[in-house]
Amino acid sequence: MQFGLREAVFILLLLAMPVAAYFFVFEPRSTQISEARAEIASKQAKLKELESATKGMDDLGDQIDKKRKAIELFEKKLPAQRDVEVVLRDVWRLAAENELTPKSVHTDKIVASAQYAELPIKLSIIGDFSGFYTFLQELEKLPRITRTPTMKLEKLNKAEGEMQADMVLSIFFQGEKRQASAN
Repeated sequence: MQFGLREAVFILLLLAMPVAAYFFVFEPRSTQISEARAEIASKQAKLKELESATKGMDDLGDQIDKKRKAIELFEKKLPAQRDVEVVLRDVWRLAAENELTPKSVHTDKIVASAQYAELPIKLSIIGDFSGFYTFLQELEKLPRITRTPTMKLEKLNKAEGEMQADMVLSIFFQGEKRQASAN
C-alpha cells in the first residue's frame, strides 16, 4: 500500500472528526448541562426557602377563622346608627344612678370611617367625685364600644367632693356603608 496525499488527507479527516465533535458537540453540551445543573440548584434553594416559609401556614385557616370571629365580636359591639340613642339613654341612666347632674350636652359632627363611624358627645357633669368614679366604671362595663379621649375635672368649692367634669364621650357605631351591607 502506498501512502500518498489522498491517504494523508483521509487520516487527517479521521483525526479531525473527534476533535471537531469535541468542540462543536461535546463542549457546548457540557456547558448546557452545567448551566442546567446551576439552574436546578438555584430552584431547589428557592423551593427550600418556600417550604420553610410555608411551614407556619398550615394553621393559617384557623388563624383567619379566629380573626374573623374577633371582628364579628367587635361588630356586635357596634350599634347601628339608629341605636345610638339607646347608648345615650344608658349613659344618662348611669349618670342618674350615680347622682350626677348633666350641665350641658353637645354632639359634634359624625366622624365616618370605612367600617364604622364615631359620634363625639361633649358632656359637662356636676356631682360627687365618688359617684363620678362609679359612673366611669359602669360606663366601661357597657356592652358597646365607647371612648373618652378628653376629660377635665374641676373641684367645686361648694362642698367637699363636689366636682365638675367636662369630657368628650365618643360612641362608635356601624357606618352607613357597613349597615347597608349587613342588611
